[in-house]
Amino acid sequence: MGEPHRFRVKVRLYETDLYGHVNHAQYVHYFETGRIEALASIGLSIEEMKRLGYLIFAVDVYVKFHTPAYLGEELEIVTSVSEMRGARTIWAQEVRNAATGALVASGQVTGALMGDGGRPARLPPEFAEKLGALHRPDAARGVR
Repeated sequence: MGEPHRFRVKVRLYETDLYGHVNHAQYVHYFETGRIEALASIGLSIEEMKRLGYLIFAVDVYVKFHTPAYLGEELEIVTSVSEMRGARTIWAQEVRNAATGALVASGQVTGALMGDGGRPARLPPEFAEKLGALHRPDAARGVR
């Protein structure tokens, strides 16, 4: 079983809304950044995937909000792969307050691997092997 990737980001002013907390749409950006950083950490940067003739596209995003985050707080984006099957990967993600560990948001993103022609492609063995470093089948429990 793999380990989740952890990435930290500080809440910036433009990410907050009139209520003074992080706008709900920003969490999709946090999840995207978390996945990109996680992929790069295992040798599958965007540039490397393009070189190999593949990209992973988000085809479904689910976010559950638990507690607000505010300007200046440091957040930790925790990213795991909970499932790999065919062309599909399912990513379990959390956003936590880095200082307290409190769960701010959790979510799940379904990714589809696409080849050069924009058609779905089965995960090549080398991708599956590298993604194994992030694979935690139990990570998706309680996300939805």
